[in-house]
Amino acid sequence: MISYLRITLMIIWTFSLMLIAPLFIPFVMNRQFPLMVARTVFAPVLMKIAGIDISVSGKENVPADKPVIFVSNHFSHLDIGCLCYSLPKNLHFIGKKELIWTPVVGWYMWVAGHIFVDRTNKKKALKSITKAAKKISEGKSVVLFAEGTRSKTGKVESFKKGAFHLALQAGVDIVPVSIKGTYEVWKSGTNTITPGKVSVIIGKPIDSSKFDKNNINNFVTAVKESIIAMQ
Repeated sequence: MISYLRITLMIIWTFSLMLIAPLFIPFVMNRQFPLMVARTVFAPVLMKIAGIDISVSGKENVPADKPVIFVSNHFSHLDIGCLCYSLPKNLHFIGKKELIWTPVVGWYMWVAGHIFVDRTNKKKALKSITKAAKKISEGKSVVLFAEGTRSKTGKVESFKKGAFHLALQAGVDIVPVSIKGTYEVWKSGTNTITPGKVSVIIGKPIDSSKFDKNNINNFVTAVKESIIAMQ
């Protein structure tokens, strides 16, 4: 019963801010205002509702003067909130183009400047990645879950290469991020929330200029090994 109450409150809280925060953009003249709200208002309250005692280390590893791609493991629905709470930058997420038609979520992502990609065919996907890379190189820091979906085991699973191609094309570094504890708080496929401790560790940036398309597997391995080492 308590778990269902927590989930209901989290849903109400999330969708309320998605609806309300973008409305302030014309008054503050800053399209990133909803992203600031996500870090400073949404995430801390979400942690309280979920009963998470969160610790963060490694913020000093995040470059203050340039955009990066944060690559994190993915264990739970709570990971996005934990990253918003922990990372000292306004975060953009990348979603499939179809999300733009999703009520509330699509409105929020479009107004807040998140990035959409068209995956309907290879040509359109490549064009979308090029556009996304341009936006990142111009200053948007993004978060990607390299596994593509939540882990069913609580272990870091195989990585897809999209984030790494994007980093090469945008010419930005990847900052590895390790989330530990969210799987125990809210496992994928369950409706049970068990309050507990979560740690987020931010690793040192990995220089994308040391890699290219020919040795991209080495890039993937370097980031994955860094995240696993921090678990």
